[in-house]
Amino acid sequence: MTGTRSLAGRVRILGGHSSSVVGAGIQLTADLVLTCWHVIDDGTGADQRRWLVDTPSHPGTRVAAEVTWSRAVGPAGEGDLAVLRCATPLPSAPATLADRGDDEFDVRIVGYPANTPASVLVLARTVGPVDPSTGWRQLDRISSATAGIDRGFSGSGVYASDGAVVGMVLARTSVGQQLVAWMLPVGQWPALLPPALLPPTLSAVSARATPRPPTAPLSFAQKMALARLLEEIPVLRHPDSRQLVIQSLPPHISRMVKPFGPLGLDMFGLIRTALEYEDGIAALYRVLLLTEGSASTPLRAFRDLAESLGLLTGTEDNR
Repeated sequence: MTGTRSLAGRVRILGGHSSSVVGAGIQLTADLVLTCWHVIDDGTGADQRRWLVDTPSHPGTRVAAEVTWSRAVGPAGEGDLAVLRCATPLPSAPATLADRGDDEFDVRIVGYPANTPASVLVLARTVGPVDPSTGWRQLDRISSATAGIDRGFSGSGVYASDGAVVGMVLARTSVGQQLVAWMLPVGQWPALLPPALLPPTLSAVSARATPRPPTAPLSFAQKMALARLLEEIPVLRHPDSRQLVIQSLPPHISRMVKPFGPLGLDMFGLIRTALEYEDGIAALYRVLLLTEGSASTPLRAFRDLAESLGLLTGTEDNR
């Protein structure tokens, strides 16, 4: 691992009365930090939404941050995510993100275990393919003579030798005498984070989205039915707010949407474009969920039809 680049994008999260370090995060943009929900949830049920964050390159500059989004991940919610929005921009550069697929390689991870005088750096290796049920990737310690990923590493970036973040530490457990950990690979982030919170560096990852397989194309009537339901959603009825929704979609989708003006044509064009991408309808639904809310009757009707057509999985609304 000699000659590796610096670990840009590392964030410390501080909280409590003493503003002590409670965990790690990854700087996505100038003011957004990704971490795990359990890092900022002390288990007492207290609704603490404001935190302090700093970065290793500017340890004396602490910035206030607030929880802006969270969700459970995994088939039974075994993992959890949260995004913090900083009150002012962080003075450091965001992480460089990279999707490395199922390649096996050595990585570095920095955590903040309790009762240690400094941060702890762990050498690990990504092993095996992405787990099909969770989308997670296993991390194994390289040697029993070195530290393993334990408490205090959740939310930490997983760094490849070129300094790119390839995932975030999400969970860990003990198997026999060994510690086993998992990361959430960067390739999974675009499907989980709201489009409005996706950093520009994920555009390249999102652009890899493949067209929907043509094995079961929707009929014209089915596309029209979806478009008709979109016409009933208030935020899409006005041209200005409609344009904001389109702009909030992942870049590879939004730049392909060609608004014509009339509501009916716009909605059919939006559906047609979204269907060209594997995650297109899900991305559209997540944007509408953020703007309309889960109580919206027309949005629920759209969700129900999309689920019946196999376009949504029932996990997109952060249940």
